[in-house]
This record gives sequence, structure tokens and C-alpha cells, in this order.
Amino acid sequence: MTSTSDDNSTPEPPDFTYGNGMYSERSRKRRNEEDEEAPLAKIMLQEASSSTEMYSKASLRMMKNMGYQERTGLGKHSQGRLDPIEASNQKGRRGLGAAPDSVDLSAGQFDEKVEVVQIPESVEWLHDEADDLDELDRNKFDEWLVQGEKKFTIDDETRFCDPEILKGVLEAKNVFDNMSDFDMRRACQRSNPFETIKNAIFLNRAAVKMANIDSLLGFMFTNPVDEDGQSLVKDHELLYFADVCAGPGGFSEYVLWKRKWHAKGYGFTLRGENDFNLDNFLAGHPETFHPYYGIMGNGDIYNPDNIESLMKLIMRETGTGVHFMMADGGFSVKNQENIQEILSKKLYLCQCLAALCVLREKGHFVVKLFDLFTPFSVGLIYLMYKCFQQIAIIKPNTSRPANSERYLVCKWKKSNTDTIRRHLMDICDTLHKNDGNEDVQELVAHSVMDEDEHFFNYIYNSNNRIGRNQITGLRKIAAYAQDKTLEETRQVQIRARCLEAWGLPSTMRTAAKGQKTSPEEYCNELLRDCQDRSFMTHPEQSLNNPGKLSQIFGEVQEHWYFVALNSPESNNFNTHRTFFLSKGRKDVFMLNSKGVWERLSNSKIIVVEMCPRTLIYGEIVTELKGENRSQRSCYSLHIIDGLFLGGEDIRKLPLLERNRLCHKFAEAVNKPPEAAFGSGRTEPIRCKKLFPFRQIGAFIEGMDDYGLKNMTMRKGYMLPNTDERFYIPKALLFLCEIKSNLRMHSSSRSGEYYYFDVVKNVPFRLADLPNPRSILTSFATTFPFRFLWKWEQEYQIKSKRDPAEETEERRQMVCRSDLEHLTWLIDQKAKRHYQDP
Repeated sequence: MTSTSDDNSTPEPPDFTYGNGMYSERSRKRRNEEDEEAPLAKIMLQEASSSTEMYSKASLRMMKNMGYQERTGLGKHSQGRLDPIEASNQKGRRGLGAAPDSVDLSAGQFDEKVEVVQIPESVEWLHDEADDLDELDRNKFDEWLVQGEKKFTIDDETRFCDPEILKGVLEAKNVFDNMSDFDMRRACQRSNPFETIKNAIFLNRAAVKMANIDSLLGFMFTNPVDEDGQSLVKDHELLYFADVCAGPGGFSEYVLWKRKWHAKGYGFTLRGENDFNLDNFLAGHPETFHPYYGIMGNGDIYNPDNIESLMKLIMRETGTGVHFMMADGGFSVKNQENIQEILSKKLYLCQCLAALCVLREKGHFVVKLFDLFTPFSVGLIYLMYKCFQQIAIIKPNTSRPANSERYLVCKWKKSNTDTIRRHLMDICDTLHKNDGNEDVQELVAHSVMDEDEHFFNYIYNSNNRIGRNQITGLRKIAAYAQDKTLEETRQVQIRARCLEAWGLPSTMRTAAKGQKTSPEEYCNELLRDCQDRSFMTHPEQSLNNPGKLSQIFGEVQEHWYFVALNSPESNNFNTHRTFFLSKGRKDVFMLNSKGVWERLSNSKIIVVEMCPRTLIYGEIVTELKGENRSQRSCYSLHIIDGLFLGGEDIRKLPLLERNRLCHKFAEAVNKPPEAAFGSGRTEPIRCKKLFPFRQIGAFIEGMDDYGLKNMTMRKGYMLPNTDERFYIPKALLFLCEIKSNLRMHSSSRSGEYYYFDVVKNVPFRLADLPNPRSILTSFATTFPFRFLWKWEQEYQIKSKRDPAEETEERRQMVCRSDLEHLTWLIDQKAKRHYQDP
């Protein structure tokens, strides 16, 4: 689907209002009309100004070069008329004196004093005071359901609006049946005070519309909070969202611009010409957005199987559902504008059903609707009113006043909505299979909605208010189509005011910087404040001297961590463990053994996608699934540490905080297997888990034996939250979160911890420091001070050996870097301070 159109408290009065006579002189024609008693000099000045304005600057300059003087005729002796001949207002082949057409009649009804523009718009929330959702069951829903023949008229649907409003809307729409698309479009552009906002920095107007809605509602979508104002996005959690019937993706581009890579989206839309246009996501980058087209692969929201598969995907990926869902579905109804609501009823239903399927408890929902006059539409809103704590129907300023478009906003989904979800799923299935003349006409009994006075009055008043504004907007277009000299003079001022209110820049839409630069220049730009970059080529140190282990790790290894590596050799920076740089999408590079950035896709090893302005340290891992001859392998990129994540500089953060952000980043860019993203598949991106030093023994003992394809047995580490994938660790890399000159010890008398500075040769306690976090190190210090324990022989990670089989040569190898020598540190006097994990 694609778009065809472009707090709880009492709403505060708008801080920026036009209308009701204020700023009513809108056109150049009206602006020059003055009181008859104005001074003669003033009148002459205005007339002179008016006459010169009617000429273009170029033509006026040419006329002056030929001797023309202002306020004189064009004849040889300056005789003749003084004013330019006005353009003819005749339309088509109508003769002089012909009766005016419907456009003329509608234009004559336009009254500029009736038009009111508010910035910000007023919002009225509707609360479900009864809160009786638990009392509603399937039997009652089935009793409410009314089926009958399909209906294709709407002029008698006056139950939920003033009959005169409905009549006025239909008549105003009919005026434009015979107007050309060009005239209609030009009149809309000139008459709409918000028209020059256009798409701002985004790919289309829908993105700006979402910015308008989000700002109007206190950013309830990009920063969702509960009733107490507490964030609904947990610490270190991504903001999950779904964008349904959303091509080409303007809504999602806004969210990704606002939250960057900290938001992860799932898109669902029709394949084809209205598909997502991810290549044009210039403001918000699409690496954390994942299109999905349902089990049928076509993106058809009408198919209940597609909705079911979308629900399963999102629940598996997020665990509890998305924080919010957006839906902007629509289709062309040319020459059928008056029954747009009837033609869109199935779309209304399926979008609301999808929201109930994918939203978590307390989640939000916004969906585009059109007219809301029929019992079917109002009944659907009633069911959503019961499923959420609050709802509101809004008409954002970015939605053209003359169309029927409006948005239903649903706030804080309730926990007990599954009965209604299953009921709507059954109706969706019925409508999908029914190709005959039978149709669902009503979802909720009239008596139920009539008895709920708050709901009925809300719908009635909303339809009347939006209907009146729509009539005014349609008549205004007719007036501007009739008189082409009319101009909406507030557009520039309103554009600046709205962009400021919505938090959008006033700059032009441009591509991201650095896309055409070399990876060397790109990396230099990221590290422009780093004078010494030698750390990027600093090899790790090997654990080959057991006598110095205590000097390296200290007596207490509280601040030491390790990660399991699949590629032990990296002193010469081979192609498997190194730095990775991303300029966006698949434009990813790795630092090769010669210190040169090489495009990752050229290696024919792996293709990944990451956000631009990303610089990480990681390794390419061979992941395995199954055993022996049925074993399958694939490559993946494992992040060990990070410097920049999507432009966010994390270099100065402590090790554990960097690791948490790297985990979050990997989760954001890692793609579901079902999601089609761009062209061709990409490999997974994961972040390695940091294990505390004292868990070395437990980690090794916890590895399982796997049969490899070459019929050998090796110990492997099972990756969590995967489909039983594992890899073979061949080394451990040790990282320290405190500065390299510090060691941690335990007092033999008191048992308390203290630190020792090996450079200054002084001990100190953490409590004595004014800033305890000052002992934590940044990436530039952690990276050079890392140590590698390579597992060169299988028996190095066997905690029990047969003494009879040991030779002196093996004992010497073991003494070099054996598990016993590392765990020996834990078994010393500091052991009493640890608890088994």
C-alpha cells in the first residue's frame, strides 16, 4: 500500500493562529485595496506600485530602455491605457455572458474569515471510562456483526455527523469532477498555507507528516512513556517499531532520523512500484530497517496469512512486540472520491488487526483513515477504543485541508485484547475469501455505541469539525482555481514556524557526506581528533610466560575479561581479525595485513551491512550448524570492541559500556532470515560476550564436543539466541577495563581490595579517589593492553590428563600457557572473594 495524499489534559490554546479576520489580506489583489478616504498621495503611490508589480522585472527593464516612463501610456505620445490588460477568466468554449459553472459557484461561497489555521493543532483524547473489555466475549461480538449486500453510496450515512456537513462535503467534492488535474494541482499548491514545507530533508511529504504528528503528541512515538512519564524503552533496549502499508517509507525515514540506529523497524508493504525505496533514505539510514512481505511474499495486507506471519516474525525478533506501529495505507480512488471510505473499509480493518497482532502491552498505534461516516468504520474505531486506554482523531496541518484524510491515534494498548484480535482475524479471513456481493456492514451494534455518550459525541463532533474545515478547503481551492492572481502569502512564515516546532532543519535534502571519499579519508575524518593512530596496528601480547601472569593480571582479576576467538592468528593483521569501517549499507571495508582498507565484498568471504560512520574491531567467524557430514557452515562478523557506531563516538566510554552498546548495535543491524533487505542476502553481525576472568574454567568446561565434517571431535561454543549455531574457539583474548599501570590486590590482613600503581609505585583505595571512574580506560588504552592465549594443542583446555601419558616436552608446553596456570591465579588467596557464577 502507499499513501495517496500527500496528553491527557485539556488542550492548550494554540500559540500561533491565523483566521477569524486576523491576517485576512492574503492576496496581492486584496492587499492593495485601501479605504476610499486614503490620502491622494498614498493612493497614487499604491497605484504606481501596483502597476509596476504587474510587469515582470525583465519586461519592465526592456520597456524602460525603449523610453517607457511609469504612469504613462504605451503610445507614441504616451497615450493609451495605463494598466495592463487583465488575463481572461473565460473557461473552455463558453461564450460571453454564459452562466457560471460549479467551480465559480463554489468559489463564490469561500469566506476567508471562516478558515482557521492553528499551530500547534488542538488534540482531544477520548478515555474508555467503562473499561469493560474483560466482559466482552466472542458471542457478543458475533451478535453485533451485521452482514448484507455491498453498498456503494454514502450520502445517507448521517448517523454520526450533521446531515448538512455530509451534504456540503459531497457537493464540494463534486465541483472538481470536471476540472483538469493540472488546474487542480496548481490551485492546491497556491491555496494551502502549509504547501511549501513539502518533504523537507526526507524522501516524501509523509515523513514530514509523521514529524508533525509526533511533535503534536509530545513525541509519544519516538520517545514513548507510560502514565507516570517513565520511558517504555528499557535500558540498553532498542526502540522497536513496525511500518505497515508504508511504501516508499517516509514514516520510517523520519523515525530512523530521529532515533538513529537505536531504533529497529520492520516494514510491510506491497511489492512493486510502491515498494520501499531504501536507496533514497538519506536523512535516516535504513541499515536497521528490515522489509518483510509476508509468507506469501507479496506484501498483501488483505491476506490473513501474511498478517499472521508478520506477527510471528516480530514476536520472535522482539519477544513482546513493537513499541509502536504506523500505518499509512491508501490507493487511488479517482472519480470515486465520495465513496473512498467504503472502498477502504477492508484496508481500515487489516491495518488495525495488524496493530493488535504486533504491538506489545502499552504500545502505540497511528493509522491513516479517510471519511468516518459508515457504521463499519465507526464500529472499528469503537473496538480500538476498547483495546487502548486512549484514542484521538487528529487532522495534522501537513494533511491538506481539502482532503478527507485524518489519523486515528491509539495510546497504551491494553493487555487483554486477544479476543478482539481473533475476532477481527476471522472477519479478515471472511472478507478475503468472499468475492461475491456479500459484505460485512456493521461490527458493533448501534445501540452499544449510542449508549456510550462520550464515544458517540466524540465521533459526531470530530466528523463535523473536520467536515467543516474540508468544505472550507475545497471552496478555497475553487476560488484559487477561478482567480489565478490569488496567492497564499503566509506560506514562507508558516514553513519556518512549523519546522522549528517539529524540530526539523530548514536545510535542503542532501546525500550523506563522505560517500565519494576513499576509505582512508573517511577513517581520517572519523579519527580527526586522534593524533596518534598507531594503536590500530598494535599487536596483542601473548601469554607465554607463566611466571609473569600475576604481574599482568594482578593478584585479583576483578577488572579482567575475555572473549573467545575463532581466529588465533592476527599479529600480522590477517583478513579474519582486524578493524572494519562502514560508509553505509554494504559499503564496508576491512584493514588488511598491509594496513590498507580493502572492500569487504571483494574478499568473497562475507557481505555485511552496517550504518555509515561505523568503526569497529572484530573478527570473521566460521559458524557451524549440525555435525559430521550433515554439518553446514556460514560466515558472520563478530564485534570485539567499538570506536564509532553509526556516527556515535564511544571511544572514551569504559569497556563494559562499549560492549553493551556494541551488543545493541549488532542487534539493530542483524537481519531476520525472512526479511528481504536490499539486493541479496547479508551475513549476520553479532557482538562477542565479555566473560569475567574467573569464569575461564566454567567457560571451557561448558563447551560441548562436536563432530566436524572431517570426522574429528572439537570443543565448540554454542551461540545464544541463534538457531543452534556454534563455532570452534581457538584462543581467548583478555581485555582489561582499568588503566594498564594499575593492578588490583587483596590485603592479607583485612581482606579488603586495594589498587597499586606500578608506575608511581604507590597503593591506594578506590574510596580515596574523588572520581572512582577515573581508573576506567578508553579504547585507546584497552586495545594495546590486550593478551592472547592461543590453544595450540587440544590438551591445553583439558582440565584432567593421564599423568602416565605426560612427557617432559608436554609438561613444558603446558607450563607455557596452560589452563591450570591461568586458573591458578583464581585459586590463590583472592579465591575467597569470588562466588561461583
